Amino acid sequence: MSRYLFTLALFCSCLACLIPESRAQGIYKKISPACIEILVGGRLDGSGVIVCPTGLVLTACHVIRKPSKRFEAFSPKVGRKPLQLIATNRGSDMALLKLPAGKAPYPALALAKQIPPEGKPVFLLGSPIFRHHLLIRGSIARKTQTYSWYNGGFTNTIPISAIGAPGSSGGPWVNQKGEIIGLQVATVTTSKGHQGVSSAVPLPSIRRFISEKKNVSVSSIQAAVEELWAQPSQLIRKMPSDAKGLLLRQVAKDGVAEKAGLKNEDLILKANGKTYTRIEPFIRMMRSMKPGATLKLEVSSVTGENRRGLSLKTASLD
Repeated sequence: MSRYLFTLALFCSCLACLIPESRAQGIYKKISPACIEILVGGRLDGSGVIVCPTGLVLTACHVIRKPSKRFEAFSPKVGRKPLQLIATNRGSDMALLKLPAGKAPYPALALAKQIPPEGKPVFLLGSPIFRHHLLIRGSIARKTQTYSWYNGGFTNTIPISAIGAPGSSGGPWVNQKGEIIGLQVATVTTSKGHQGVSSAVPLPSIRRFISEKKNVSVSSIQAAVEELWAQPSQLIRKMPSDAKGLLLRQVAKDGVAEKAGLKNEDLILKANGKTYTRIEPFIRMMRSMKPGATLKLEVSSVTGENRRGLSLKTASLD
């Protein structure tokens, strides 16, 4: 009897290992026809997904922000077809494009009802580093969104445990039903390379953008902010022991922050009268303001000297 139970347990264990593989194969077959590659000026620059049978295509905005404005879709199912730009949203790093009208509906992926819980498997289909139509496994690292700085602005994202290599940007993250839960836009890297965490635009932002189909602009100070505890130890030692606020980084030349007299490693002590120590509430506050609105800041040097108040009119991130 014990040998029988052991054999049955072993069989069930092996079966459990096989089921995810079978599911992944089914997901690939289901989503692959609706996934495309994005060509910009004839070069493969990213991935995309058809989100409507009429040919509406979603990709990452940074994929198409190139000198050439000749956009094309390419895939085994669709072939090679021109794309018309419909709308962009740099604050969420998304772009909507349109395929030509066809005789038959295009294959399209549906949006999920919600983002899966933390730890649940998800799948990305894209073309990383010119490898066509690859399925990449990942898992939800956290459902709540944060903000990732790259390409000159902050993008609202959720973290996914996976490596999305260059070329997979704009590809869809899907759940186990093959429904879209996010859009690949970035990967966490250091000087040592990829760190196993990708950033994806979350489902609510995707749903709203597809529904409204219009350009979205958000406020920006044309500089990044970082949390104080994320700084190198030698820089932290320069700060006052009671310092609270955010550190300025990547201040754009001739941007609104620089023109107001701000520079890299200045401290933002208060913004509109409130102290912010984390990035998320600061960016949410910024995005509650319309581009061109006045932002009042209290700032100092990293050592706490030259404490002063100033105002600037926010720029438009579009």
